[in-house]
Amino acid sequence: MSRRTRCQKTVMRPCYAAHDIVLRHAFVGDAVLATTRIAVIGDIHHGQDTPTKRGAMALPLLERFVAQVNDARVDAVIDLGDRISDEDPERDRLLQSDVAMGFASLAVAHHHLSGNHDVACLTLADNEAIFDLPSGSRSLPIGDIRCVFWQPDVRLTRARGLHLSDGDLDGLEALLGEDERPTLLVSHVPLSGHAQTGNYYFEANPGHATYADVGEIRKVIAGAPCPIVALAGHVHWNTLTTVDGTPHITLQSLTETFISGEPAESFGVLEVEADELRWVVRGREPVSLMLPWRRTKSHWRAPLPSFATS
Repeated sequence: MSRRTRCQKTVMRPCYAAHDIVLRHAFVGDAVLATTRIAVIGDIHHGQDTPTKRGAMALPLLERFVAQVNDARVDAVIDLGDRISDEDPERDRLLQSDVAMGFASLAVAHHHLSGNHDVACLTLADNEAIFDLPSGSRSLPIGDIRCVFWQPDVRLTRARGLHLSDGDLDGLEALLGEDERPTLLVSHVPLSGHAQTGNYYFEANPGHATYADVGEIRKVIAGAPCPIVALAGHVHWNTLTTVDGTPHITLQSLTETFISGEPAESFGVLEVEADELRWVVRGREPVSLMLPWRRTKSHWRAPLPSFATS
């Protein structure tokens, strides 16, 4: 059975426009638990059109996203990185500045990670300076959610693939180990190591879809004291993979076309209320699912050894 078919408590629901979302509350005894709501966007890829990305439409689609978020009630916006399609340092600074101006119109706080295209010709410090916001690894609360933003080395070339740098793994372990509360772990690159069968970019190049060190990353996640839901972009499709009780979600790119032939126009809304997490993706490839927002760490039973050796 594939990992996708083993996902727990997944409920498919119809999607709604951002402005149709209303603030809900859960009542527990005499207490009222408010919903924490986060809008998520990723892989904007502002820049030149390619055979599979409509980079020329990125800014209008970002403007539409900002308008929808400003009309809704959300606590913050998360950007998963790859805001541009890189060309050269001078051009990339202009492209990043365009995107930064788009985010500046948001009425709520926005939090950013940088992807491989963001640092292909610029540095992480360059990106932070353009947005005047941090893009490094950090932990912060959004509403009632503890969020860990992990910014390891995201440099990617066809020859190199993706590899962690010294200190990246220790940094993740330290951040996750600070707290036992349920945690949203946000990264640009997915950390599950899930199959890429059918993916335009990565079916034949799975080593570019996640880190060569993914096994060590999963050990850190498994050993953390906090229950985790992981959220990432990079692979340009919507997926849910559950590994050892940890759900890993990926969000489709705003401008990707390889599935529908048109820009996906994707963005997500993540809601946490009491012990429930809801994830809705809007656009041409809508998804809606519900997961438990666990208060304590849990693990699956260890997999059986190979039948060939038993």
